[in-house]
This record gives sequence, structure tokens and C-alpha cells, in this order.
Amino acid sequence: MKIVRSDELVQYNPKGHYDMLARRAHSAEVSGSKLLTIGLSEFNPGGGAEDSTVPAGMELVYYIVEGEMELTTPEGVTILKAGDSALFQEGNTRAVKNITDNISKMLVIAAKLPEKE
Repeated sequence: MKIVRSDELVQYNPKGHYDMLARRAHSAEVSGSKLLTIGLSEFNPGGGAEDSTVPAGMELVYYIVEGEMELTTPEGVTILKAGDSALFQEGNTRAVKNITDNISKMLVIAAKLPEKE
């Protein structure tokens, strides 16, 4: 078991993100996790992440902890509110933006898929 306290989260700068703070709670580097990366992203008003694609061999979940985020995918625009989540599979593209006047918090969970034989 590995416990990571809130004051032990490791800050990082994800590519294509702006006006936000990203911190990892669990990953290979932080806690030795082999399959999961879990982070907390705090987006300032107007902050977000540009279009990006989920890499091969990965799945990704966004869970909105606080606030509202505008999610843009090839299917259109959706508003995610606190308690909402979205699952992205390898190859999916998406972008997000905080559309509130306050900080929006999003839990980001990335999982490595089993290797294909």
C-alpha cells in the first residue's frame, strides 16, 4: 500500500495545458503505480487544455470534482458539472476549458491497457 498525502502531490506541466495547476497523486514516479496515473488538475477561469489524442494502449477518465468544464470532442461540445465524468479510449480526441468564474477541479485517471498479443 502507498498513501500519498495532499501536501505530497507532485506538480507537473502537461503539454498543451494553460492557466492551470496539475499535480500527480499516483504514477510510476510518485508512488510506484504500474498501471494507473491519477492527478488533480485545477483550472483557473478560462484555463484549459488544447486538443489532444489519447495514446495507444491507454484509457483516460475525467471526473469533475468542482466547477464546470466545457468538453469539446469530434461529436460536439458538452458541459461537465461536478460529479460528471467522461471516459476516453485510445485514439479519442478532446479539449477542455473552465467556463466558470472560479477554479474548476478535475480528477484525471489514466490507465494502461493490457498489451495485445
